[in-house]
Amino acid sequence: MVEMNVFGLTIDPQTKTPIVILREVDGETVLPVWVGAMEAMAVSLVLNKESLPRPLTHDLLLMTLRALKASLARVEITDLKEGVFFALLVLNGPEGRVRVDCRPSDAIALAMRAEAPIMVNEDVLRRAAEAQEKAEQRLHEEVLSPVPDAATDMVRKAGARKEADILHSQLLRGTTLPDNIDPEEDRRFREMLRSLEPISRRKM
Repeated sequence: MVEMNVFGLTIDPQTKTPIVILREVDGETVLPVWVGAMEAMAVSLVLNKESLPRPLTHDLLLMTLRALKASLARVEITDLKEGVFFALLVLNGPEGRVRVDCRPSDAIALAMRAEAPIMVNEDVLRRAAEAQEKAEQRLHEEVLSPVPDAATDMVRKAGARKEADILHSQLLRGTTLPDNIDPEEDRRFREMLRSLEPISRRKM
């Protein structure tokens, strides 16, 4: 498996769905995971080092594990089926190691709080990359193919790209992505978001 960490949080310009960006710890591989609004908030709180007076659900789960003398050893994103990611919590408890089925968004939010490793199956990364390549190819074919009203279509695509840039720049100002990001990496990241089509339309 490949260890990854949370690189940042952004928004899908097409569906307005939050995306958690995972990045390989010792490499350049990137995995976008579409999540729900509540899970995105849970991730954002940790990214921005914010604390609340009362525990939220992920905080409560972590506190419960500790009260039961258990700990989160790691989380694993194990599979990708029909556009849906599957994950496991790997727990160390008094009776040994236990694996619990979990949504990837919850697994990521919990791992960030517990400072536990986020591991992704290499086959999942390969299939996710293939899905992204197919999405980019479809986008390229749509741009090249003739349309009944080419002028309207060009305006629509330009507007969508402008909106994506505005959303991304707003997120950068909100410090959900690193402040010291390299300009070349920022450019590549913007291009990826513009061409990206969700691997899953479902909130995870």
